[in-house]
Amino acid sequence: MTNSNSLFFRALNKERLKTPPIWYMRQAGRYMPEYRAVRKKFNNFLDMCKNPDVCCELALQPINAFNLDAAILFSDILTIPDALGLGVNFVENEGPVFKNPINNSKDIDNLDLFDPDELQYVYQAVTNIKNSLSDNIPLIGFSGSPWTLAAYSIEGKSSKDFKKTLNFINKNNDKSHTFLNALTDACFLYLREQVKAGADVIQIFDSWANILDENRFNEFSMQYINKLTYALKNDKVTSKTPIILFSRDPKCSNQTLVKNSGADCLSLYWDMKDFDLNIARNKVSLQGNLDPRILLEPKDKIKYQTHKILDKFKDYPGYIFNLGHGITPDINPDNIKYLTEVVREY
Repeated sequence: MTNSNSLFFRALNKERLKTPPIWYMRQAGRYMPEYRAVRKKFNNFLDMCKNPDVCCELALQPINAFNLDAAILFSDILTIPDALGLGVNFVENEGPVFKNPINNSKDIDNLDLFDPDELQYVYQAVTNIKNSLSDNIPLIGFSGSPWTLAAYSIEGKSSKDFKKTLNFINKNNDKSHTFLNALTDACFLYLREQVKAGADVIQIFDSWANILDENRFNEFSMQYINKLTYALKNDKVTSKTPIILFSRDPKCSNQTLVKNSGADCLSLYWDMKDFDLNIARNKVSLQGNLDPRILLEPKDKIKYQTHKILDKFKDYPGYIFNLGHGITPDINPDNIKYLTEVVREY
């Protein structure tokens, strides 16, 4: 059991801290030479994710390199669509490609029922990582949000505008909600198993929140995030597990995010510089939100921009330092090390 007095848990309990806890989205990844050495051994990214021992090794790499305050499961958000029979494959320089995407409403009717037991490899990775961490380092488990999983499953791949997905939900409103309800149930069962396996905290990634206008965001995304967090908060296994929501630049008010998500902590996208701290104060913890691109700049600029964020949040009760998106492959690990030192010395 993780020491609930860890810096990370204290921030999630909305304590004001002199030094914020630090972890980074996509902290295990291609920017690290140790990661690239392991990745070379696998043709398909998802095959690597299906090897619990390798996932454990990858999750620990950034903890060992930068002495961070939280670890995150090494996996992918598309494990659920893969388990539903949509045939997810990762193509070099293209990202995820679905063999059997959702093309019409019949495809939703014909979907496999989600069986959480099919993702045993993920829970085994959770247990392996948890057993390898010291007591003061919590482990974050995660899933995609129902909307983000639906967007990928309908589009069949990553996209800038998700035109196919947006046309689909316009033409198939009822069936889209049937699909989103099924994905919400799947996310709940999946996250519950991760907590049973040893995850201390849950993060929900709503990575494609930004493609919806405000009305559609509330209808197709927020409504299901709320259903998911409500189910987690009212389940014996997960009721005490803190929930972090990362919603990428959502077209909604700060008030809506704070009030309607049901999350204990909001992870802010790098572009959400005008987020009103007073609306969130004492209601949710906040995480973020340095622009990862700043890590390509000289050290003085990294320090200046980091201090700007730390100045903004220094009196906020429950602040976790993070980036406003994941670490990109072109970032030098030395700059991550430097950034971590800047935050700790602030």
